[in-house]
Amino acid sequence: MIKIITLILCLTMTALLADKKQDPFYKDLPLESLKRHDLSDASLYSVQSLKLVATLLAPEFKNLNELRAKNQIPNSAYKNLALLELPGNGSQVVVYEGQKIGKNNALVKKISKNQITLEENNKQITMEIME
Repeated sequence: MIKIITLILCLTMTALLADKKQDPFYKDLPLESLKRHDLSDASLYSVQSLKLVATLLAPEFKNLNELRAKNQIPNSAYKNLALLELPGNGSQVVVYEGQKIGKNNALVKKISKNQITLEENNKQITMEIME
């Protein structure tokens, strides 16, 4: 009987201690995405210090807006993307049309084959791919 009580006590204490220890593999995904968005590397630099490396244009469909309106494809699908190089360490980030980047929250207005157009503080800024 004493062995059974001791075993129950050990299991109870183990369960209590396990509740206090944080699981190293657990991630609160909504909180993580907020943290990563707010602390993204591109948000730490001015837009003028970023370098356009490449663009990736999404295929165009005649009925793309129609399909988005009917929720048949998500709004995040089929967006033009651009690859920007950060100053200093050469890290790169991918941005898309409609995203805000840089210290002053410049809006990525348009991404085309060789350039992107940004709007920052009501000014148009164009970045071109440098070869």
